[in-house]
Amino acid sequence: MAESLSSTLSSAVQIIGKLVIEEVKFLQGVSERVRLLHDDLKGIQRFLRYADTKQTARDSIQQWVPEFRAVAYEAIDLVEDYVLRVSISSNGGCCTLKRIACMATEGYARHNLGVEIQSLRNRISNLTKNFGEYGHVMTRTEEGESSAPSRLQQLRRTRSSVADKDVVELPDDVQVLVKYLLNEVAEHKISVASIFGMGGIGKTTLARKVYHHGRLKDYFEGFAWVCVSQQWQPNDLLQGILLKLTPEQSNQIMTSKQDGLERLLQHHLQDNKCLIVLDDLWSTEAWDCLKDVIPVSEDGSKILLTTRNEDVAAYVGPNGYHHKLRCLTEEESWELLRKKSLWESNGCEDLGKMEELGKKMLNNCRGLPLALVVLGGILRTKKTLKEWKEVHENIKSYLARGEKIGKEGEVPKILAYSYYDLPWQLKPCFLYLGKFREDSDIRAESLYQMWMGEGMIFENDRREQETMMDVAERYLKELAIRCMVEIKAYEEGKHAVTKLESCRLHDLMRDLCLDKAKEENLYKLVDRSPSQDSPPTTEAQFGLVLRLLPEDISQYKFPPKEQTKHLCSFLCDPLAGKGQLPIPGVRIMSQVKNLKMLRVLAMLSFNMASQSCYLKSPLGYVSKLIHLRCLRLRGQSINLPYSLGNLKYLETLDLSGSDNSCRIPNVLWKLERFRYLYLPNWWLGPQHKWGPQPKLQLSKQLEILESFDNRFCYPKDVCKLSNLRSFKANVYKNLEDLERIINHISNLDCLRISSLIIRSCNFGKTNSNNSNDSNGSLDVLSRVLFSRNIHELEIRNSLCKKLPDYQSQTVPHPAGLTQLSLSYSGIEEDPMATLEKLPKLRILELGPKSFLGQEMSCHSMGFPQLKDLVLFGLGNLMQWKVDEGAMPKLSGLRIEVCTTLEMIPDGLRCLTTLEEVSLAGMPEEFNNRVRIENGQQGEDYDKISHVPSVKIYRRVKGVIGYQVETVCPSNPV
Repeated sequence: MAESLSSTLSSAVQIIGKLVIEEVKFLQGVSERVRLLHDDLKGIQRFLRYADTKQTARDSIQQWVPEFRAVAYEAIDLVEDYVLRVSISSNGGCCTLKRIACMATEGYARHNLGVEIQSLRNRISNLTKNFGEYGHVMTRTEEGESSAPSRLQQLRRTRSSVADKDVVELPDDVQVLVKYLLNEVAEHKISVASIFGMGGIGKTTLARKVYHHGRLKDYFEGFAWVCVSQQWQPNDLLQGILLKLTPEQSNQIMTSKQDGLERLLQHHLQDNKCLIVLDDLWSTEAWDCLKDVIPVSEDGSKILLTTRNEDVAAYVGPNGYHHKLRCLTEEESWELLRKKSLWESNGCEDLGKMEELGKKMLNNCRGLPLALVVLGGILRTKKTLKEWKEVHENIKSYLARGEKIGKEGEVPKILAYSYYDLPWQLKPCFLYLGKFREDSDIRAESLYQMWMGEGMIFENDRREQETMMDVAERYLKELAIRCMVEIKAYEEGKHAVTKLESCRLHDLMRDLCLDKAKEENLYKLVDRSPSQDSPPTTEAQFGLVLRLLPEDISQYKFPPKEQTKHLCSFLCDPLAGKGQLPIPGVRIMSQVKNLKMLRVLAMLSFNMASQSCYLKSPLGYVSKLIHLRCLRLRGQSINLPYSLGNLKYLETLDLSGSDNSCRIPNVLWKLERFRYLYLPNWWLGPQHKWGPQPKLQLSKQLEILESFDNRFCYPKDVCKLSNLRSFKANVYKNLEDLERIINHISNLDCLRISSLIIRSCNFGKTNSNNSNDSNGSLDVLSRVLFSRNIHELEIRNSLCKKLPDYQSQTVPHPAGLTQLSLSYSGIEEDPMATLEKLPKLRILELGPKSFLGQEMSCHSMGFPQLKDLVLFGLGNLMQWKVDEGAMPKLSGLRIEVCTTLEMIPDGLRCLTTLEEVSLAGMPEEFNNRVRIENGQQGEDYDKISHVPSVKIYRRVKGVIGYQVETVCPSNPV
């Protein structure tokens, strides 16, 4: 229970330590007391790290953990609240009399802070008296002691094993590993093979099948299997290996010391080719102990290891073969469940219905072999349909606890090994993932900001050139390396502020998150309406997630103030229901105002308009949440108060997904710690009713700025943003604004992603004397198209008769553009002559009236990186020529409503990478050219016969949308 508390205390120590340094002028008169409180918290932190290594110490403090957490949050609350209030009064620009009154108020507040700190220190002192013999640790134990060993040692006294007969045969996995161990993969000879994956996925079982494979018996002269586990001793490992390799020397092995065992093993392996299996390897230290005495080579002895940690596998065999195990498919899962449950032998007349129930229960196992074996074992004892129904209705409980009363289930116990092995920093980060919806892709960028808002990302983990989001990404990657979460990276060539796009949890891992979060009282998930007879909870709450139907959210009542006074995060994410969305947010916000310690607030799909007064907004309460770090609001009628400028600690304001009914006061520039700003979609929805949106000045510390719009923000402020990592903007009509922005953006070295939407700019305009001024405007367009730092570009309703020419030798850096969309631009000369020279362009869409000409050509060597091409609404296009060697990486082509196009270009037959061709809204005579009718191929059929997927989308009278027709190529790839 103390694992996540250690992180909470570390956060408190970090925050208060920074305040002592950065806000020293506001802490005059109380700084020494704050330092003493800081030292007390560090003492508790040291003790908890020590206690996690000693079971008796853990047991002695278990009951005090909630009180410790409360003390940590109250300490942050006290000091931050005081610093904020003093800073506001000091910067208020008071006249002399008012300043005297402010000084008196500050003196009173200073006195109160001193009293409150002393009260907290007394509580800490009284709590630590309960530590008994371990109290001395608070003053002398070093930080960084691992919390994992004692818990893992306790858990691993019993270890799960799954019999070979209980598993599904995966011959490909076995054969691949056997081939590598036999040196039959000529291009990649190895000395180490590893099997890695999440707990319960079948690593040991697969290793056992390889270990006993007949072909290896003829290749290796000796075999040894040793289970390393978390608790290992060098002598035990060496003895275990030697007893398998040389059982005749058992007396000598059992009496030898470590150096003697090492000599024996080295000597034996020098003369014999052996296979050694290191099962369940958790750390690199165990291998460091063995690597000098196990001489492995491509043609000699070899290692096969199993681990949950991909980094461990890479460390042991940097040039080896690493085999990641996957979860079973639905068919494989059913085969295993059927084999384990043996329900066919029941001779039951309800066999068909039982099969149907069994297949439904597969969803709860999500292809995890351990869960399937456990479920099969339970079903094996059930002989009737009624009993199977009972298991189906309570499937989560059966998987979590099995059938025995008071016992922990096998599935969560095995998965929990990975949790207890985590560094203390990562434990709360992992548990936090349980807050998100089941089976959902969790957006990495938002997750990092919420982690930071909760104080879970630590400054002392930051490397020289890293941002705090980079640190958070390393945390998530570490969880993935340990096979606890699944991550999705952005596709190759895609620019983004983070390398990872999203992550998701296996359902059983999510269940583990929720169980441990409940055990440690980290947060409460309310995903069903409480019944009338539900017993009221009495424990303090530190996080709350509401995931209810709209009508239930409207009626939800927060727990009493005593239970929510330490609430640090509130996420309200309504389920889709019959009620209209967004949900009225007045009532829920009137309760949020009392959550004074909130650091993260996320309200999704709400209408924040007041029902009583259109000028009044329920978000007026937000300014009272002075500890807020991360504010996410999505919905309509979001009217943020002017007092938003008092949120001194705010780092993230996320209004993405909201519409033009939002109003934001011009106070963001006041926020000194503000880093991440996601503005609403100004082009979506009705105008707000709060009056005109004031132009926003921007905080110069911004690292992410999305949905910038030159109508509502000052373009000159962009020039002050020297730390921008992500910039996404709309520029409307004004070429001067565009030029100012592009000049700054193009020179930023730290920028990772920029995206521009340009609307209604005339790049072929005339000057005030009606003479042609196209050279100047074309120069701006060329700097946009060819900038190294513009990655995604959309140009709408912006006239340009001709695209500027791209001369790679005349620009200092290659053009960075990867995605381009043009529409209503009125280009008269073939745009491909310019666009095909862009070295990184991957996605191109030529939309309605973007090109007005009749002929278009793609030349050899053009578009070297293009993967997707869309031609849409080019009403004048008649001929399209594609030379051999053009677009060598094209995989997707869509031609839509190009009604005068005469034929498919001959050059498509040369595009072997093409995977999909879609023809939509094209004339029937064009479609007939790619069809087979009455056994006769159309004129263009052979040009696309090599493409795996060719589809025709055509309009049918009386039917909304397109009707899809699949063209079957004669030689599908």
